Amino acid sequence: MGQSAKPYLVTDFAEKDFESVLDRCHQGGFEYLLHRYPFSTYGHYIWNPDFAPQGDRSVIQMVQEAASEGVDLGIFVHADAISTNDAFFAPRFQKQLLRQGEVRLYDDINAEQRDMAIYKSEVLNVPSTLNLLLIDDELISYGTMEPAGELMLLHHCQRGVFGTKAVAHHHRTPTYKVSDDPERYVYPDGSLRDSVRQRLTKRINDVGITFVEYSIAPGHELLNEAQRVQNVERWSAMENAGTGDPLMLGWFRIHVADRHQHSSTLEDLEWLLAKSAAFDAGYGLVIGQTIMHKYGQVDSIMTLTRIWDELRTSGKLDEELKESLKDPYQDWHLEQNYLGQFLLYKQQVSRRFRCNFAPSDTEQLSAEPMEWKAEEEGGFALRIQVEGKVAITDPTVRIAGEELTFPCTIQPNQFLVYGFDAIARITDRDFNVLEEVTPIGYVVLPQGRSEVSFTCKVANKKNRPEVSLRYLTRESPLVID
Repeated sequence: MGQSAKPYLVTDFAEKDFESVLDRCHQGGFEYLLHRYPFSTYGHYIWNPDFAPQGDRSVIQMVQEAASEGVDLGIFVHADAISTNDAFFAPRFQKQLLRQGEVRLYDDINAEQRDMAIYKSEVLNVPSTLNLLLIDDELISYGTMEPAGELMLLHHCQRGVFGTKAVAHHHRTPTYKVSDDPERYVYPDGSLRDSVRQRLTKRINDVGITFVEYSIAPGHELLNEAQRVQNVERWSAMENAGTGDPLMLGWFRIHVADRHQHSSTLEDLEWLLAKSAAFDAGYGLVIGQTIMHKYGQVDSIMTLTRIWDELRTSGKLDEELKESLKDPYQDWHLEQNYLGQFLLYKQQVSRRFRCNFAPSDTEQLSAEPMEWKAEEEGGFALRIQVEGKVAITDPTVRIAGEELTFPCTIQPNQFLVYGFDAIARITDRDFNVLEEVTPIGYVVLPQGRSEVSFTCKVANKKNRPEVSLRYLTRESPLVID
């Protein structure tokens, strides 16, 4: 990727979607595009047929087309990996797989045995996904382990897996645990590694790819405040190491909502983009094609990545401002006006306020008062989220004697998003706009701390909705031109 740290877009795409992906690169200001899953097998490195239906020819055409539009097309590769559907995983190669170490059988085992005992070994403490043992020419996959004194009992074993044959084994037969990783890859030993690497080198050279990222480069995503602080500390240490290498911040993955997590927010992304500008560092933005079509803020993401990188590379950030941007506890927002000036706002993102509604004999509910804080008097943005099974109607915020009402119904698993532009929209959990709402009233948040009340209506007074609020405030912008 050259000597300068550049951000890049990481995604998976089929050949038929290549034009639209290039459009996204231009929209987001990305000069580098990395395909996340280019191969259907690792070891022989066979191209993913969706990505390259004509093999090398398809990749050559895409590399050339991308180059003509100022984009360097690259691939992500698992270093030295062999997938279980590759020809290098055939029985005749399995004794050339990398081993974590040797274990000892406790007694003889027959060909039908599904439970067996081995002596305890530190090798068994190494995390594993496939749980493979190699005995003679047989691969055995064990299900669970149970300690029993000096022994370890292996239960629910599958015999003769991956094309091998189940046979009886003497307890003194050398037995090995095979190395693997969480994505279910195994690795070649020294006798096979050169063949694997030669195949990859030839594959890359044949199609003219110059941008390759290997799995040994650690990725990350920003999840909470503690990780934010840890990331900044690590990046500062890397910056101060004096290696002269371009600083890369790793990967940030855009995800949609599921039962384990909320959708990614623009605030989290801008936190990363501010750090990219502060450290003059690149990063990988991971957006899968499914997410590209499902997530409602992709256009906003691309606008933000483009203008933040324009600011980063403009030479207009002095060292004092860069130090401010490094603060892991501070959020920022960047806009660009019609004059091409950058408007850099300090932004405060509140914690999530969960509404505790007082008992009521009516359908009108009132939450316990909240305390909001603003560094300056002014407007605010608001996100109201409804979960559970009960919808709410006409949510209203009251501050300093004034009130702001949203005449609408918010269903479970929906947001009401009210922006600094005083426009309100109902969205799904992935911020796809479902309905626009015209607010009634206007509220200014005073400087300092303010008591805020929240009310809404429900269809049945016996029901209690699950509602949470999060507000954002901004200070006056710093104009950079």
